[in-house]
Amino acid sequence: MALFKNLKGKAEQEVMVNLLSEIERNPQCTQRGLAQEFGVALGMMNQYLKRCISKGWVRASQVSPRRISYFLTPEGFKEKSLMVKDYLSHSLTLFRDAKAQCEEIFDICQKNGWKKIGLVGEGDLADIARLVAQSFGVSVDAYSIGGDSQGFGAFLVVDMVTPQVTYDFLRQHIEKHRLFALGVLQVSEEKGV
Repeated sequence: MALFKNLKGKAEQEVMVNLLSEIERNPQCTQRGLAQEFGVALGMMNQYLKRCISKGWVRASQVSPRRISYFLTPEGFKEKSLMVKDYLSHSLTLFRDAKAQCEEIFDICQKNGWKKIGLVGEGDLADIARLVAQSFGVSVDAYSIGGDSQGFGAFLVVDMVTPQVTYDFLRQHIEKHRLFALGVLQVSEEKGV
């Protein structure tokens, strides 16, 4: 649950940074245009804009009866800078932690002679695992739950959406010493077993 809250907060922060950047770049933007650009519902974009206005980051000015212009306030520029710094810091920390954890896991795999590792999940962590694997002489291939597990020496859970559920399911079908999950996912190895 903590990872979900972190991911949700990170996603919202990313939307807010992008929203403030777009308003800075294009004060003529519309709520509808912003909603389409960011792939969120119009009502959700309305809430984001209201939040920005109430926090003093954005000012709205009525241009015509059906047209509102938005612009960043000095507080908005400052907050955007802080959000960008925080977002980049969090991203780099996640990358460093995940990289170090992948190195530990691939070192174990290498010592056990496991040359082919099944990656369970997609996204940033899978990309990091693929990068790290190159320097360890192991290959990583996507593995779908319920697929043929033959030929894989070990499995690495990189699913950021439902890591515990994924791990628990795999734990029922794969020996514990061949199943790994990155520590950044906060998976309990004993839960559900």
